[in-house]
Amino acid sequence: MITVDEKKMEWHQGMTIKEVLDKMENVKFCAAVRLNGKLVSSPSFETTLIPDNAVIYLLPLIAGG
Repeated sequence: MITVDEKKMEWHQGMTIKEVLDKMENVKFCAAVRLNGKLVSSPSFETTLIPDNAVIYLLPLIAGG
């Protein structure tokens, strides 16, 4: 089991950040995530494996001016 933005989600061996984002609703673009306290940027989403019991926070791109 993993936690994504304080919501529980089923985990399986070989799970990647991209896979988690694809399963989530209302996630149009996410620039980075915090995986167990470590920042991971979008170019690494397909190759970054998620360990069991991971805590993930989505960090969407925010534009302003």
